[in-house]
Amino acid sequence: MPFCPQCGVSNPDSARFCDQCGAQLIPVPARAPTPAPSAKPAATTLSGPVSAGATSCPQCGSGVIPGEAFCDNCGAPLFHAPPVAAAPAPDLPFPGAPPQPVYPPPQPATIQPVAAPASPPTPPPVASPVPPPSPARSSLAGVRLRLADGTVLPLPAAAQALIGRADPVSNFYPDIDLTPHGGLERGVGRRHGRFFVQQGQVYYEDLDSTNGSFIGGRKLPPRQPQPVRPGEELRLGTLSLIVELQ
Repeated sequence: MPFCPQCGVSNPDSARFCDQCGAQLIPVPARAPTPAPSAKPAATTLSGPVSAGATSCPQCGSGVIPGEAFCDNCGAPLFHAPPVAAAPAPDLPFPGAPPQPVYPPPQPATIQPVAAPASPPTPPPVASPVPPPSPARSSLAGVRLRLADGTVLPLPAAAQALIGRADPVSNFYPDIDLTPHGGLERGVGRRHGRFFVQQGQVYYEDLDSTNGSFIGGRKLPPRQPQPVRPGEELRLGTLSLIVELQ
């Protein structure tokens, strides 16, 4: 029983090619030739695998054992793998053709948002200047009385001051003497009234005068102090005075 020199598988004595791999076996003593058949079938090319139950070689027509992979007489394969479809060849440029440029895929256009024009900032409202508060008054300094003829009589820098007419008989002299300015003829009393400062405000008080005191044409009740504002008219009897505060 010959052995295959390539895969080592034992084969029948009459085999010239290995049943396992199809390699040519080691020569054996020649046997009596078998008369060849009168008509040898032509070789047939199979398009598919030979059935595992085939009993003759499709190449030489010799009988084969079912299940063998190669013919013992001619070594032809008894099983044919199905043809493998060739992959289509890629499209290649003709020899000598210039290389084709490779363009990147188009990118989607990006639309940048357009910012709305910024409105000019609104200027802050300009506050009207507020005059600084006048310092709290502690005396009558800066208070003046203006007569109709333009004469100005300043009050003393004291907390209070009496206004009226001088009386040499009783030796009484007020702080503001209106005798030289027609005080007797116009009904000004000797102790007609007084000016004083309270909590930084200038007040005038009528001291029970006979002919009365008036501010802005309104008669003042006696012994009830009234605040005096700059520019107001103070009338004693019929003598008119304009109060000026500084």
